[in-house]
Amino acid sequence: MPRPSSRTRVVSVLALTAGLLVAVPAATVHAAVGLRTTGAAAQAAVHSCTYRSTVGYTCDYYYGTATISEGSANADAVREIQDIIDRHTDYPLWVSVDGSFGPDTLAAVKWLQSHHDIAGGADGIVGSHTWDYLRR
Repeated sequence: MPRPSSRTRVVSVLALTAGLLVAVPAATVHAAVGLRTTGAAAQAAVHSCTYRSTVGYTCDYYYGTATISEGSANADAVREIQDIIDRHTDYPLWVSVDGSFGPDTLAAVKWLQSHHDIAGGADGIVGSHTWDYLRR
């Protein structure tokens, strides 16, 4: 069994101290403190993501590449962005997959754009360059 990261161990100790570890799944503890859900907890999620030769990496909410920004009404595209960021990138915080492009999703998109030098800069708009990065 792989050794948990130091961040995971800290969360476990905090959860145990608060008396939460006994009845609360690790994914819930991670979500409560804003950490990414990884490993077995991520695989236990109902929705799965995969690579498709016609689209690239997808979580099967949305297959397009329309420009999406904060306040977008395209909930399926926003869920796709959120789920890919949460499962398939190195963004360090948990992203809620709720279909609402609010401040948390905006921060995640800007972080990815700036940390991975995505063309167009860190504007928080998911356009063709950001979709290319997410679908890689």
